[in-house]
Amino acid sequence: MGMCLQASLAGRFYIRLIAKTTPICYQLHYQDADMRHLQYYWITTGNPMLTLIQQFRNIARNRSMIFALALRELGSKYAGTLGGFLWAFAQPLATIVIFYFVFVIGFRAQGPGTTPYILWFVCGLVPWFYFAETLPAMTSTITSNGHLVKKTVFPTEILPLVHLAAGLVPHVIFLLILTGMMAFFKIPFFLDRIFVIYYLICSCAFLVGLGWMLSAFQVFYRDISQGLTIVINMWFWITPIVWSQDIMPAQYQGLMFYNPVYYIVEGYRGMLIYNTVVWPSVGATAYFWGITALVFFVGNYVFRRLKPEFADVM
Repeated sequence: MGMCLQASLAGRFYIRLIAKTTPICYQLHYQDADMRHLQYYWITTGNPMLTLIQQFRNIARNRSMIFALALRELGSKYAGTLGGFLWAFAQPLATIVIFYFVFVIGFRAQGPGTTPYILWFVCGLVPWFYFAETLPAMTSTITSNGHLVKKTVFPTEILPLVHLAAGLVPHVIFLLILTGMMAFFKIPFFLDRIFVIYYLICSCAFLVGLGWMLSAFQVFYRDISQGLTIVINMWFWITPIVWSQDIMPAQYQGLMFYNPVYYIVEGYRGMLIYNTVVWPSVGATAYFWGITALVFFVGNYVFRRLKPEFADVM
């Protein structure tokens, strides 16, 4: 026989406790201020795999909230500025121009084979900017939304995903710009090129694990976001984005295999800018997903373990 206990919270939230078996599941129902939308999710203790499945259910059921918060994030980020959303492209475009003059005009850098350097560089920069702009935002999302964490019963695990979704908008626009450059340089189009979406999924999976883990640690150690800026700068230069790995000594080129971002960057290039589509090797794919799965599960575990302490620490 099961037991059901329901408690009302301020007329807007209520929790239903179901104690049929172990683990105990808490079903939380949330209705927003205008009383139109009903969201609910489960918090489960006990079996880790069952908890992870319930967390995916929480995310799926709160997808409308994620998209609404992502739109609000995009709107508020540039609210009150004259340039508005155009500022989202100012830094990337300035970076492209600077590196073009330094490496193409100054050092006369060449892309691999017959591929124009500027096209090769921009194609690597597109996934990098999505990664480098989204990860710091995900890291600070819990501390910057303390009003949600402290004052309401809120599914905080969706907060990093808000920035993941918000970052997709400028990323897609940059992909369209890259498509225009491909047309300008007469890169042939193949239907297989649409599988670049696979590498976008790779980016999202890797970012979610890192985002959960770093955002949880950031609540307790505010130095995380400061140190992350240094790590991202170093990560940019050790990833072949502005330089080709061919210039490395042969005995060190294999080290790129262990860089998960290199797999994504080269995947974008292999799918989009070469005359033939270049598919990843089985070994590189297996390694990437092994690392991503480890980061994902560790990040999820860390977030769930530290989540009950968020409100007290903040």
